[in-house]
Amino acid sequence: MFRRRTVLLAVSLLALIAVQPYARSILEKKVYYISNTGKSGMARFWTIYLGNHDCKIVRKAPGQSEKEIVASMNLQLLSSGYVEGNGYGESGKVQSLPVMEIRTADGEHKINIDSILCIYDYGAKVMLHSGTVGDFVINVEGDKKTARKFLMREFKLTNYYGEEILKEGSEETALSAIAFSKEGLAKAKQAQAASGQ
Repeated sequence: MFRRRTVLLAVSLLALIAVQPYARSILEKKVYYISNTGKSGMARFWTIYLGNHDCKIVRKAPGQSEKEIVASMNLQLLSSGYVEGNGYGESGKVQSLPVMEIRTADGEHKINIDSILCIYDYGAKVMLHSGTVGDFVINVEGDKKTARKFLMREFKLTNYYGEEILKEGSEETALSAIAFSKEGLAKAKQAQAASGQ
């Protein structure tokens, strides 16, 4: 009996360690969404996969000078309010914190999650609280990318041996639009309808 409990405790700790580092970066922010099938919903803890991209970035390998490399990176928007990029280049694992931008006729301008009213057209367009509308751009250290995917994975708070941890859901939801308020979602629906998507 004691041995079984010890093994169970060890397995539980290993599972907690495996989940904890990633879950720590996921903070609560409500997102209202429209799936690509027209279903509306809301999530509190989430990541939105923006696709895999070949990114030209500058890195320095040990014992070498800085040089431009091409890294294959998965880009994700997190409920914590930022975009993260993870992947591999010629020198191994590569990580980046890309910047969100809006592209209009006036050029490209940095934006943050609190300035966004909604993102629609399957991740291609962004509308700001100011009313400005433009292309949603992910600036990966100077290499500008647009969303290739717009897939949300939701996390749920789960009681795990007395501790609340975030557990990743098994399903991905393909999205057409997201917003950070119900009013924003209504605007996203209008913009989506106006674009004919």
